[in-house]
Amino acid sequence: MEILSNGKYKSHIHQVVLDDNQVKRITVATLHGPSLDTFVAPAPGFVNESRQPAFRGMTYKKSLELNGFDEIDVQSSLSQLRIPLPV
Repeated sequence: MEILSNGKYKSHIHQVVLDDNQVKRITVATLHGPSLDTFVAPAPGFVNESRQPAFRGMTYKKSLELNGFDEIDVQSSLSQLRIPLPV
């Protein structure tokens, strides 16, 4: 959502921290997204002359690879996709 909204809506990494291990917890992840070959970039409604794109566009598959979709302990790839502001 952060990329599509050009930074207006912030994305957060979901993390669960348990103080003790007495309660069993089961997490089921369900992912919803476009087809893997869809190009994902800031939506035109969030970009104008005063608000340039804040993120590079790429295929949904590439964004999943950058996020480590096959790893458990990952960090967000948003910093890699962010376009630096001109100085």
